[in-house]
Parts: sequence; structure tokens; C-alpha cells
Amino acid sequence: MGPLSRRRRREAQLCRSQKNDQQKDGGPDQSSRRTTRVTVKDNEQFRNYYKSQNILSEEEFEEFYKALQTPLPSTFRITGTRSHALSIQRMIKEVYIPAMQEIKIDGQKVEPPQPLPWYPDNLGWQINASRMVVKRSPEFSKFHKFIVAETEAGNLSRQEAVSMVPPLLMDIQPHQWVLDMCAAPGSKTTQIIEAVHANDQLGELPEGMVVANDADRKRSYLLIHQLKRMQSPCFVATNHDAAHFPGIRITDADGTIEGPLRFDRVLCDVPCSGDGTVRKNEKIWTQWNQGGALELHSTQVQIFLRGAHLTKVGGRIVYSTCSLNPVENEAVVAEVLRKAKGALILRDVSDQLLGLKRKPGLHTWKVMTKDGKHCGSMGDLQDNSNSKQEAQKGKFPKSVFPPDNAEALHLDRCLRIYPHLQNTGGFFVAVFDKVKPMSRSERGSDDSEDTATTSPIVLPTKRSASNNDKGGDNDGGPNKRAAREAPFELVPEGDGEIHQISEFYGLDRAFPRDQFLVRSEGNSKNMYFVSQAVKELLKQSDVHRLNIVMTGTRVFVRQSSAEASSSEGDRMPFRLTWESIPLLNAMLSERRRVQLASDIELQTLLTEAYPKIERFEAQTIAKLESMELGCCVFDYGAIDKPGGAHNNKLTLPVWRGRVSLSLLLNKVDKRALSERLFGIVPESTPEHLRDRSVANQSKDEDRTAESETLP
Repeated sequence: MGPLSRRRRREAQLCRSQKNDQQKDGGPDQSSRRTTRVTVKDNEQFRNYYKSQNILSEEEFEEFYKALQTPLPSTFRITGTRSHALSIQRMIKEVYIPAMQEIKIDGQKVEPPQPLPWYPDNLGWQINASRMVVKRSPEFSKFHKFIVAETEAGNLSRQEAVSMVPPLLMDIQPHQWVLDMCAAPGSKTTQIIEAVHANDQLGELPEGMVVANDADRKRSYLLIHQLKRMQSPCFVATNHDAAHFPGIRITDADGTIEGPLRFDRVLCDVPCSGDGTVRKNEKIWTQWNQGGALELHSTQVQIFLRGAHLTKVGGRIVYSTCSLNPVENEAVVAEVLRKAKGALILRDVSDQLLGLKRKPGLHTWKVMTKDGKHCGSMGDLQDNSNSKQEAQKGKFPKSVFPPDNAEALHLDRCLRIYPHLQNTGGFFVAVFDKVKPMSRSERGSDDSEDTATTSPIVLPTKRSASNNDKGGDNDGGPNKRAAREAPFELVPEGDGEIHQISEFYGLDRAFPRDQFLVRSEGNSKNMYFVSQAVKELLKQSDVHRLNIVMTGTRVFVRQSSAEASSSEGDRMPFRLTWESIPLLNAMLSERRRVQLASDIELQTLLTEAYPKIERFEAQTIAKLESMELGCCVFDYGAIDKPGGAHNNKLTLPVWRGRVSLSLLLNKVDKRALSERLFGIVPESTPEHLRDRSVANQSKDEDRTAESETLP
């Protein structure tokens, strides 16, 4: 194994789990199960290193360091479409928050959850209550169970507050094509998808598209698990080394090459040493050293450069890390600006997210050698023989030091978020506008530069790739490629099964019939639907260069012969899915619709496993008896309760058997909806889901197609 391979393996070890923890966790509860409790939260080398950077005044540095030693509060974000998110928000504000206003523990008043002052529309929240408060207060305990259930159902995202910042600064519009280069586990990607769907109208889809990439195959499936909750036909999940994301030629309907694929917005939330997460990743106190940042610096530059090449002229690219280290932050920004030769401009975003407290980026910084010497330039290394040898071995590339023109680069426009400013983690964000081309392909010459814009990298082994180094599949790389997914195939518009589905469910003729997909693996069980933008991407002759892991919304599921036989519904081989309802609801006729008459009927449907049809009211029974056996949808109006979570019509997919019904929701979603509306755990809920807690919520994998059951 060569030295470069060893370096990439070391990089993998350094950034293992950091980005995953930073995005997936909303607070200290989950971090405590990932690492042994550190009793002494102090690291002299860490302290001396950051004091030498003069990032803060002497007095403020002590406040900063003290904040690092305290637990991180829990934070979450309300997800989903705007109307749905606002209904969840109303329930929090009208039902739960009033009940927690006057809580006292041991004579001390406990602050109720508060909206993050800088997050738009009060959709981001922070909970400062400790575990002890949750345990001793029935009101906080009830809210905690609500948070857990809604998180499992995908209606909330437990995400660190500072992790929410980069997507908000991307200024994403519904018509734009967006690339998230290092996307897993997907919390930021869900924000991006929400922005693309921000202006959704009834029956309309956005023109935009989101490509969510991650290099690690296993983490790609975690990403898909997150994105499926969004029920969006506008995303594509890919598996590539971000530094070598493949170039795709885009052609028009006549086959004329329009140019390489470019994106309106690109997010480079790169792998990093992660010392900004020390409040919950306590192992950093004992493991931190400067070497982590030094070894990741070049990889971060390469990923950022590739992202810049993939950004359209006139587009925006955001670079971010959960690190405080200038070697991974300002040094990377300065090097990319140097290589961009004026094509990128570092943007001043001080007028955005006004409630967010931040500090400006640094113009100068120091690099610490292995023996603790602080150096401000390559010249400083020459005074120490050991440092000189390290420099000669490539451990100190010139780009890790401050450039001579640092002030001219306006590095102060970067955002540094420190934990003591607003009781958060540490974070770094920089926002760029691309103002001119960076390669010949962008200037209309050819696309040769587009497929290889960075120097070759020896890829990590499969083992090291799983450690979050963003290695893995790479077109043209020296190592064996990662296994590729079975490709998706567009279903022809005149396909017989599409016609059969349309007739059975009364699908409106305005709904496009040429955007359905199946996986090319024989008689595919699932049928997906994609937006027009995704369809156009899939039709490109170069699309085979993309290792697409998942795309589209799963709309129909083919029943097995056993299911069809036992249900006597073999006339229609496909049933609807829960995730298809937001997409198809407005396009389904009254042919397969049933209007529930009362709360009691809805409660019966949600809480009982296979309720008998005879238990419903006469008008419901009459409608059911008038239709063929098989899948249908049940409609119900607003729940007439204060803070009711569904103030608009609720539509649910249901299997109509001969004598009974089955709600086609997986067990997690069914439990969350039943508890939210009626405070009842459904009788079919497995024992391990009946008393859920944050400590074990990640063990649940019940959000699968298999958990949708037929009678």
C-alpha cells in the first residue's frame, strides 16, 4: 500500500462518524450511547492551539471553552411540506408548550422548548431540559414521547441547530437543480428538498431536482432512509467519490449536446475532524490533535474544487464543516479562491439569518507541528529539523498556511459559529457566487476537463470507505469499483399495466403517464414516479456514468400471488403506498374513494389491526360494497380538537378485503398518527415500539414496505 493510500485510510479513521453524529443527533441523549463518558473535559493541546489562533479575546475565550465542557441542548426541525409542517407546529404551540410553561423541579422553573430565533417560520426548536427534567416532569415526558414518535414517522428531524444553517444560506428556488456532494445521513438534504418543494401547488411538481451524493455505500442507504420520508419525486441519490463526481453530457431532444451537467446550487458539507461537535462527541477531548485537520485539508480542497466546477455560472456554492480549525476552513477557502482565479466570489451574508450570532472568518492563523511548535508560514518550519522533515513528506502543504493576500480575499465574510454565542455546537460556513467559467467545457470548448478536474487520488479500500472518508466508487479510479445498483428503466407511456392502474384508480388524464420507473431486475415489485427533471436526466446517454442508488417516489407495489389470492383482489396487481398519497391524491377520482363519517370510524381504522367492515357506519359500508375488492383511499376532514395536527383533509391508503380492512401504513407511521390524533397506541404495534425512547430509536428499522400488511 502506497503512502497516499495510507493517508486516505487515516483520513477515514479521523472523520469516522463525525458528520453522521453532527447531522443525525439533536442533542446529548444520543451521544451518550455512542461513547464512553469522559469525566475530564479538557485537552491542553486543544486549548493552546485555539488560544494561539486568537479567535477570541482572552475573556471571551474562557467563556467559549467553558461552553465546550457543557452538554449540548436537544434541537429539532419540523419537516415535510409547508402545510403539513405548519400543522405540526400548531400542535406544538397550542397543545404542548402551554402545558410546560410553569414547570418547576426542586423549586427551579424549567424553561419550555423555544423556537430558534433565526430559523424561518419558527420551524426549528431547541429544548434545554435535561434528562432529569424529562424523567420527573409528566409534561416534558409526554412532549419527549411526541418528539420521538414524530421523528420516527419523519415529521420531525432531530438535527443539531448549526447543521441547519448551510441549506438556509443556499437561497434555493423550486426551479433549481441542486447537488449535495457529501449528503449522508441526509438532514441537510431534507432541508434542500423542502426548499425545492416550497411553492408546491395542488397537482403541480417543481421544476427543480436534488442530487444527493455520498461515497460510502452503506451510508447511502441511511441517506435513502431519510429521503424516502420526504415523499419527493424530485431527488436522485448517487454513490460516488465527491472529488471525482462524474461529468454528464446533457443533450436536447434532437440529440444535440447542450453541454455538461451543471447545478444552480451546490452544497459541500465536507468530511472533517469534527472538533466543533465536542459538546456531544466527548471522545474528542481525549483524541484531538492537529494531525486530523492537516490530513483532511487536501481532500477538502479537492471536493470543494469539484463542486465549484459543477456549479453553473451565476450559481451558488456553500462550503461548510463542523470543525473550528482554520486549516479545514479559511485555508481551504483561500486555496480554492486561488485556484478559481476570480471565478468564485466569497459572498457577504451578514444580512441573512439575522437572529444567528456569528463571528467573522480569520485572516491569519497558525499551524501546529507534531512537537507543539506554532508556525505561521512555511518559512517558520525551517527553524525546526523535525518540522522540516514533516514538511518534506508533504504533511504541511503550503495551502494550509495563511496566504499573503488574505485580506483581499475577504475571508472575514466566512461565518464562524461558536458554542458560547447561542448555546450551540461549533460550525463554519462560507457562501460563494460563481461569476465566470472555470474550465474549457464551461466556455463552450469541450468537456474533457469536466470529467477530471482534480488530480488523481488513490481510492481507499472498502473497509476504510465505510469510515466516512467519502471514498468508494470513482470513475477511472485505480481500485476496483464499488458494486453498482440495478439501473432504473422508464416505463413506456402506453404500457398496459399503467393503463390498468389508471383505469382502476381513476387517475386523471392530466397526470403524466411517461414518468413511471421500475428497476431492471425482472418483474419489479415496486413502481416509482419521478419529476420531469429527473426523467430528463435519466434519458441522457451519459447517465450510465452515475451510480444511482435510488430515485423517485414509490407509488405502487405489486402484490405477490399469495397476497392477491388471500385477499381476492387479483384483478388489480398493484396497490397504492402511503408515500404516494401527497403526489396522487388530487389526481384520483371518486371511483376508489371512501368518505369516513366520524372520528370513531377513523379511530377504529387507525387503532385496530384488521377492523371488520360491518363495524363502520351504513354510508361507509354502502360505498365499500359498491366497489371491487382491492386498494382504495379513505378521506376524512379536520380533527375537531385544539391544536389538531390535521386541519386539512386526511387521506389514507386502505386495503378493502372481503370482510375486513387494513390500513396500508407501516407500524411506525401508524403509531405516530394514532397517538397524535387520539392518544392511543394501535393494537398491532409490536412490543418494542410501545415504549420508545431516544436511547433506542435508531434500532428501529420498521419503516419498510414489508410492514404494510394485508388482511
